[in-house]
Amino acid sequence: MKKNASPFSPRKKSVGDDQAPVTYALLEERVKGRKLVEDSLWLSRKMVDDGCSLGQTLQVMEERCKDCDVVSPMFCVEQCETWKVKKELREISRVISEGNHGLKLLNAIKNKRRLVMLNVLRDRPLPFNMLQKKLMSYGFFHSKKTIGEYLKPLLKAGLVKESGDRFGFTLYGRKVHDAVVRHGFAGQLPVHSDGYEERILRCLLDGAKTRGELLEVAPLKSLSRTLKRLQERKLIVDNSPSDRVFYFRTKRALSLERLSPTQKRICDAVPQAGISARDLSSAVGVNLRRTYKYLRNLRGKKLMFRRNVPSRYELTAKGRATAEFLEEIANIE
Repeated sequence: MKKNASPFSPRKKSVGDDQAPVTYALLEERVKGRKLVEDSLWLSRKMVDDGCSLGQTLQVMEERCKDCDVVSPMFCVEQCETWKVKKELREISRVISEGNHGLKLLNAIKNKRRLVMLNVLRDRPLPFNMLQKKLMSYGFFHSKKTIGEYLKPLLKAGLVKESGDRFGFTLYGRKVHDAVVRHGFAGQLPVHSDGYEERILRCLLDGAKTRGELLEVAPLKSLSRTLKRLQERKLIVDNSPSDRVFYFRTKRALSLERLSPTQKRICDAVPQAGISARDLSSAVGVNLRRTYKYLRNLRGKKLMFRRNVPSRYELTAKGRATAEFLEEIANIE
């Protein structure tokens, strides 16, 4: 297990990548009255809002370039919206492919002030002074220098872009923010972590896991601390029984030993799945102290054995919503 291992698994190619150019070619009729190069930003945002992948959007932009009569290369760089969208999508693809992108992204959006910034920038790009005023309405009175520091992780994670004196969403930022809103993510994960909390939450989407099973996604030296943080935030619970020592019957026949009526009753009351001493005491009507005494005698006769039941962890409702959010943003492409 490497330190700072990414909380995201490798991304898979979208099944519908080849269908997007055909589907969105029909939109040309709806924007027929405008110039082609002026529609690309509108079209790319619509595709993202409709759930298309970034790869599909790039494909459509490539198709639009084929119909463009380029005056000069400088025209593309300075004026062509299609070229700007393609450049942004390629830069996002580079950022996403970095090995530490998962940690950069999550540590950027786990901060509540940055989540507010994303809400403020969702509708339209804003210059610094407008962004500062909008943040004041949320109760955050920061200098421009402080706001700049909060923006840096959003820029590095590819969620926000700077254009002239304005800051606005990238297409990737729109997708991530939509997932934030849809799942009600409010930064409930530990900040500046190594990503093990996120890996464990996603692992538990498949069902409850023991500590041993969770060692596959988090190292032993970090596991206890990580589980404790997740429990403190009410994202996971330990669903193990309070009595973790269970008693089981061996295959040895009862007829091979001389047993008292109570000992035989205790043996008959032990189910195949095992039982705790406390539950067995209630089942046979013998107090707990005497039940332990009988169990010791039966273990000496090789008729009974005990086993510790391992702790099992599962998601709470809040933890499941967070894990589903992590799963969604991990598969944005």
